[in-house]
Amino acid sequence: MDCFADIYIGQQSVKWLQEAEKDYPWHLFVSFVGPHDPFDPPKEYADAFRDAPHNEPIKDTCTDRPNWIRRKQNAFKQDNVTECRRQYMASIKAIDDQIGEILAALNERGERDNTYIIFTADHGEMLGDLGMYQKSVPYEGSIRIPLIIAGPGVQNGITDAIVELADLNPTICELAGLKGQESIDAKSFVPSMRDHSNEARTEGMSMLSNFKIIRTKEYKFVEHMNEGFELFDLNADPNELVNVAADNPEIVKEYRQRLHYRLWQEAGCHY
Repeated sequence: MDCFADIYIGQQSVKWLQEAEKDYPWHLFVSFVGPHDPFDPPKEYADAFRDAPHNEPIKDTCTDRPNWIRRKQNAFKQDNVTECRRQYMASIKAIDDQIGEILAALNERGERDNTYIIFTADHGEMLGDLGMYQKSVPYEGSIRIPLIIAGPGVQNGITDAIVELADLNPTICELAGLKGQESIDAKSFVPSMRDHSNEARTEGMSMLSNFKIIRTKEYKFVEHMNEGFELFDLNADPNELVNVAADNPEIVKEYRQRLHYRLWQEAGCHY
């Protein structure tokens, strides 16, 4: 089991913490491989989740979605979807255990109370939602990722503040007492960490070659490359099953302007 990539990475991180000198500031970046397809956790983890309950995937025919989205659908049997979801859960448990050992090593150093711990990911996983797998689509399973932070001055609890992954750059700089980089489209969310009533952003943006997104707490607007728009009312339709763009032309216009402003004026992108 020690040869499994995520366990090896976790153990190397523990070893570093056990051996690193204590007379200077340090930064440890731990990049686990999983949970990533193919979902192949060690047997003891797979066995533990062999019959585990799981959430059913979001179902949709996708007949009204863009062609490039429909081409990503897979007609997997329910048994295959169930097995995949359980293997995914087992893969996460393997990582969770390694994180626990890393935190235990941090405790042994006596530095738990003065260390900022940031847990996040670079993308999600559709895992059968809408009949799709992997990433690279504009829906919540793919682009909404975990972000957990602990450390000095961090307010306990959960916030629904909107944060972009790029915002970690100026946030970490501020926590470390460093001057942030200039001319980058990112904002520190340290104020949100210390007081959940402070929110750095009113919207979040994401893009790949096939789509561009602007998302608020109320709506997600998707501009598909050469294939029209999607607009989802996230409060009424959190599973993103009903495209309400045709019924809300003014909202589409507003969100498209906001998206283009972010790309052109703030980020300086040209597309």
